[in-house]
Amino acid sequence: MKNALLILLPLFLLLSRHGLEPEQSGVVPKEVRTEQGIWRYEVSNKGKKAILFLHGAGSSKKIWKKQHSVVLQGYKNIFVDLLGYGASDQPDSGYNLANWIKGIHLVLENEKVDEVCIVAHSNGVIFAKEYYRAYPEKISSLLLLDGMLKQLIKDEMLAWMKSTLERSDYESFMANNIQHMPVKGLSDQDVTLLKTDALNTPKTVTMAEFELVNDPSTWEDLTIACPVTVVHSNNPLWNDAYVEWLQHAAPNHQFYQWNDSGHFIPLEHPERLNSLITEVVPGK
Repeated sequence: MKNALLILLPLFLLLSRHGLEPEQSGVVPKEVRTEQGIWRYEVSNKGKKAILFLHGAGSSKKIWKKQHSVVLQGYKNIFVDLLGYGASDQPDSGYNLANWIKGIHLVLENEKVDEVCIVAHSNGVIFAKEYYRAYPEKISSLLLLDGMLKQLIKDEMLAWMKSTLERSDYESFMANNIQHMPVKGLSDQDVTLLKTDALNTPKTVTMAEFELVNDPSTWEDLTIACPVTVVHSNNPLWNDAYVEWLQHAAPNHQFYQWNDSGHFIPLEHPERLNSLITEVVPGK
């Protein structure tokens, strides 16, 4: 059970509404309106190509704060809050795969980019995969961090996770889970960021994420032809069978196992990740 929670941890760690921190002053806030509500995002650098950073289900764009220093000539960086997360609107409904993918596309259209590399963390990997399914011609490459490309969580685990939303002691239960988050190696500031985000989780968003993972259509067969870089932490869920399956799902992929890393790779190993981004995004 604990191994599954490490992968779906962001489902228990959702959003807060923070402004820009002082060191993020070079990042420009923007927004785009959809039928469901306003998506808010931040942009740095300039270019006709883009690196799109997608957070997981228990996060917001603030998990990428240490990637703001990434600079690639000809690329702008886009840090997005998915609808229901971070600074984006939190409507009472409308959380489904189609709307999330449409919102991502509207952000990219608003930025008028010719092609995009998606860097995705945790459950954000699902959105990266599904955006590729919808717009393969738009994607130059994918960099996927500690997230699933196929269903690895057993039905009974998902059923238990969904049942937690109905607990009479839900708030205290969540607070207890947050206190025991696997945050070894993170600074106090980063731990506070994650925990603060978690305490502002709308149940509707959490339930939608559970339904997304539980929906068989989320995991329909897909061969990803573009270059794919996969980075996983030290977790038993990433077993030999899954690594072998990747050879068929993403024939043009490279795989990295960072055994010294926990789940929150963007915060734990920013320099190593930033170096990898500058290596793989231009297709070197």
